[in-house]
Amino acid sequence: MSTARGRANGAGPATEVAVVGAGPVGLTAALALARAGIGVTVFESEPELSTEWRASTFHPPTIEIARHLGIADAMLTAGLIAPRYQVRDRTDGLIAEFDFGALDDETEFPFRLQLEQYKYTQILRDALAAAHPDVTIRMGCGISDLHDAGDHVELRSGQRTTTAGWVLATDGARSTVRRVLDRPFDGLTYEHRYLVLSIDHPIDTLLPGICDVNYISDPVEHLLVLRVPDVWRVVVSVPPQVSSEEAVSDAYVGQRLRKLFGDQPDLALLERKTYAVHQRVVDSFRHGRVLLLGDAAHINSPMGGMGLNSGIHDAFDLSVQLAGHLAGALDESALDMWAARRRKAAVETVQEITHRTTTALAEADEAQRRRFQQQMSDIAADPQRAKAWMMDAAMISNARAYDLPARNGT
Repeated sequence: MSTARGRANGAGPATEVAVVGAGPVGLTAALALARAGIGVTVFESEPELSTEWRASTFHPPTIEIARHLGIADAMLTAGLIAPRYQVRDRTDGLIAEFDFGALDDETEFPFRLQLEQYKYTQILRDALAAAHPDVTIRMGCGISDLHDAGDHVELRSGQRTTTAGWVLATDGARSTVRRVLDRPFDGLTYEHRYLVLSIDHPIDTLLPGICDVNYISDPVEHLLVLRVPDVWRVVVSVPPQVSSEEAVSDAYVGQRLRKLFGDQPDLALLERKTYAVHQRVVDSFRHGRVLLLGDAAHINSPMGGMGLNSGIHDAFDLSVQLAGHLAGALDESALDMWAARRRKAAVETVQEITHRTTTALAEADEAQRRRFQQQMSDIAADPQRAKAWMMDAAMISNARAYDLPARNGT
């Protein structure tokens, strides 16, 4: 591959592309570029791949990308197919149910795939190891500084300096690369936080009638109840007056569980954690030879399950443009167009939909709450409107509007 040739000739950067961050977005980019014959080195500050239970939803366009990358079968085997999702109210119960089967003429994958993010990352790592052993993943080697020299980028990791033709910053919401570039990350932080509870119990037996994915509105404590392959996950909003320490206490968690499930025997609680909720975007996804993508470039509310998917779309789209440029088929304007296109997708679609969903679920005004319930009920009852709604919810409209490659495996 190109990396080996460059070193052998003693010319050019040490690697064609440096990917900073070995999370799902970074390893998607690494695999896509490696399949295109591009030399890749991945830098990761942590000594091991993360096994935290973070995002867990994969929408149809993302599974189509996975098929192109040769990992869809592994994902489908490891994941849980969720063909329906519900919008519910804590007091009034079921408001609307949407069946993704109505999209079977639009995609080969008319469902949400529930798969823990860390398992997806492991699948990517295994695919790289099996088919592209020349891709280097440097664990425990975070990037502390970088310098764009015009025709290459110099990266500092500990006492070591390396060079790359291009740098892909996929190092998350607290991106070191974005900080080194001194780029603004404007947006908002929601007043509430979320408490995530992972429960090893068949929750559907405690809440009869729910499906695998359930958005539940409540003016005080809106929540998401969803199933992943190993557990059920309950995501509960936490008001600002409750500290993070109190939110994970036995007393507070117990109150939340009793309010949701009633007086049940002790449930096997495998995880409890809180996190703040933001909606932010960097000023530009491209700064010279450094490109920002995934959470390093944009973050949003988890309601809708779009953040991880959007980051994977960033990565795959960029890999196509960058591979075309390195092959001489595309000039650098393709990268500028990628940056503008993906930022527009993040702001005008992903952030708009997730913010709308979050605010609707948390609405305190009773008239507005009833209006939302009626709207959801009316949409679900009309097959044409329901399909249009699901095209947005499944990110198919997003993929088509922003020219995401590989929808048809090309």
